[in-house]
Amino acid sequence: MRPSELAELFDYLADSRSRFLSTFRQRGWAEFVRDRGVSWGSPLAVLLHMLDDEEGWLQYAARGRSIVGAPDRRPDAYTSFEQVAEDSDRVAALTRALLAGSSEAQLEGTVEFAESTGTTRRPMQKILLHAAVDELAHLGELIGLLWQDDVKPPYLDWLDYRVA
Repeated sequence: MRPSELAELFDYLADSRSRFLSTFRQRGWAEFVRDRGVSWGSPLAVLLHMLDDEEGWLQYAARGRSIVGAPDRRPDAYTSFEQVAEDSDRVAALTRALLAGSSEAQLEGTVEFAESTGTTRRPMQKILLHAAVDELAHLGELIGLLWQDDVKPPYLDWLDYRVA
């Protein structure tokens, strides 16, 4: 993938996070933080995990740092939707800056970084795709939670997003 295509994918993910955050805002903070028994517990924790992944993989691993030291957001550190939105916007800006400064050759190259199991070399493009695919999976999880409550998710499919 070209840097511009990856940038478009991550813009889609940032836009999707914003739409889901707006939907959960309408449902109230108590519902947003309630443990629903999903991968990370609450919708808030799922969204924070998505931010951890994007910032961790793109800002740490892709720059040859240790993924072990990557962000680990704690849901109890957040007290408002505004706080979550600001953090999401900040991560999206970091991602845009990283991709704007990347060439196709850099994306095809490998990056060495530290994981809990030792030093690893991975293709940068695969790191980026891993982060995006993981976020997409968690968006599906949020869609399922809303469907369980008979709430229409703010889902915008990729083709509609690209045309819009």
